[in-house]
Amino acid sequence: MRDAFVFALFALVAPVPVAVARETAFPAMSEEVLAPKTLPKSYDVTVIVFSDYGCPYCKKLHGTLAQLLARDPKVRIVWRDWPIFGGASLLAAQAAIASQWQGKHAAFNAALFAQPGRITEASVQAAAKVAKVDWTRLQSDMKTRMKEINTVIARSNAGAQALKFEGTPGLLIGNARFGGAASLIQLMEAVA
Repeated sequence: MRDAFVFALFALVAPVPVAVARETAFPAMSEEVLAPKTLPKSYDVTVIVFSDYGCPYCKKLHGTLAQLLARDPKVRIVWRDWPIFGGASLLAAQAAIASQWQGKHAAFNAALFAQPGRITEASVQAAAKVAKVDWTRLQSDMKTRMKEINTVIARSNAGAQALKFEGTPGLLIGNARFGGAASLIQLMEAVA
């Protein structure tokens, strides 16, 4: 009985391809100008990541994605903030998108995912400090561009729902969609 329970639990969290995405979902999610991107000089595959800074599986996946980029420099990552864990997650997503106007998204994104425990306003500020984001300017950018920022987040939410993701993280690689924190091997096979 215990083995059946462990197997069922593993099946729920195991990151396996869950379906094939519709072709039309890809351009809408990957080409939006304000969606943050990790963009090499040339790339041959795009990984779209639906994530929440408050999600422990997203934090794990972030490290795996860093390993993937180190092994395959022709991977582009499009970050789709999908803050489903509440107010602090929404603040973190808004701040991360706004950090692009300082050219600090990559550092801030990494610092946010590196924060231990639950995401809070204090941990968002701490991540900004680590990433050398000007907090006063960030707040100003968030205030003046909130409509644009929230539009991107709403589109990420709509995209995640259209792709039938049930939680974070969700990945779209080519036309395959994955739910859960995929392993490095799974990611390398998918991008190959």
